[in-house]
Amino acid sequence: MADVTLYEISERVTFDPDPHNPAVIVRTATSPLLGFAAVGTPLCPSDLLISVPRLRSCTVSANGTSSVSVVTGLGLVSGTFDVLINAPGNDPVHVPDLPVISGKFDGSVDLSAAVVRRVPHGSVTGTFTFPDPTTGQLVTLPFTGKFRLPFGLDALGRALRHRDTPAHFYLADDESSHIRIRSDERSVGFPTVRLEVRFQ
Repeated sequence: MADVTLYEISERVTFDPDPHNPAVIVRTATSPLLGFAAVGTPLCPSDLLISVPRLRSCTVSANGTSSVSVVTGLGLVSGTFDVLINAPGNDPVHVPDLPVISGKFDGSVDLSAAVVRRVPHGSVTGTFTFPDPTTGQLVTLPFTGKFRLPFGLDALGRALRHRDTPAHFYLADDESSHIRIRSDERSVGFPTVRLEVRFQ
């Protein structure tokens, strides 16, 4: 089970020559992400239950940027994140919006499976850095992550390109089984990229 699960709400992509090697094109993507951290994990410490006793998970909002070679699928990723709870006065169904932990992340991203082999997986390794909410001391947390890219299939197992079909999936770790995408894993109808983060 992932410590943090994030979903790519939208994405803006550009393709530009690598400044260090103009013969190579780099795909630069910027994305807002939203998801949840499990209670008891570093981004959702059990101490939060004191102020939010019914907390079942912590909402995590992030903005990330990646730069990846379209030849190798390798590159870098960085961004910022907030762990959020519901602000006083909000209706309970309101999206959490009060940050209780804020920091940054950076690392290396490997999308070679998707770029080279056309397998809808990717991986990331890096660190989360943030001030400890209790002591204020800087915390650096190594992490690994797995990207699952969505795809569609019809009843005969043929690839689909239409977003309105409910038959959207993620590929399981065995690279043959399918994980059906739930309604809460969509962004205004679009199936989202899912990032599963585990702390080391």
